[in-house]
Amino acid sequence: MARKRWVCFLNYIQPFVADADAALLTTLFQTYPLDALATPGRPIDRWRGTDNPAAVQEKIIGENTLRPIYMLELALEAAKSVVHLRILKEDGQSALGTGFMVAHDLMMTNHHVIASPREAQGIEVSFNYQLDRHGILCEPTPARARVDGLFYTNAELDFTVVQLGDPPDFGMLTLQPVQVRKEARVAIIQHPGDHLKQISMQNNFVAYADAREVQYTTSTLPGSSGSPVFNDEFVVVAIHHSGGLLLDPSVNRHYLRNAGTTMIAVLADLKIQAPAIYNRLAIG
Repeated sequence: MARKRWVCFLNYIQPFVADADAALLTTLFQTYPLDALATPGRPIDRWRGTDNPAAVQEKIIGENTLRPIYMLELALEAAKSVVHLRILKEDGQSALGTGFMVAHDLMMTNHHVIASPREAQGIEVSFNYQLDRHGILCEPTPARARVDGLFYTNAELDFTVVQLGDPPDFGMLTLQPVQVRKEARVAIIQHPGDHLKQISMQNNFVAYADAREVQYTTSTLPGSSGSPVFNDEFVVVAIHHSGGLLLDPSVNRHYLRNAGTTMIAVLADLKIQAPAIYNRLAIG
């Protein structure tokens, strides 16, 4: 019944929105069906205070959203290395994505964003595509792939590394091959829905993780593919690749979550298959 209702709703509203918005809505409803199980919510903690209202000043309600202030500085520094991508695919279709710098001239994104050296030559990379502290659009700095530059892709792990030609120096991110634990937090800096750079760092708990995949409740949208997944120290522990109705192997049930490939798996693959790239990375 729920599926019939959202199909009717989608069909009703499509004539009233632009083609791009209609396509986005269709993709969202197909990827995140309304009758699927969501990741179980985090219940509001039991009351540990006093029943005397005069003695109650503040308390944490639900998720503890208090964060060390230095995380803002770490996030702003890390954000410099995150880039917006437009890609002309080999089938003639255009695609969007996010990437991040892993060396001065090496960028990482998803395989499904850039699948071949030929597609890499058609990318438009934009650094600094964001608002400044005054809410004014920064001046984006463009870059392109280097002709005959380093290139490596792995379809199974869904990541690609591309060498850029003379890119601007916005720094690079540290990659850390560590096991992410369940209930840890992971933040994602991204270009969701082809928009200006954004960060998701609330309601961002890890729901499942092993040495290859990490699943989380951190928010993303189409266009976020290829974004770096950060731990609380803002080092990269995974690369985001998708979301939807995902199997949680620990309970053998499907939940609506987002997911990425761990840096454990990515770095192990690069060390063997692409040492020329691996040896240039900042590994924490």
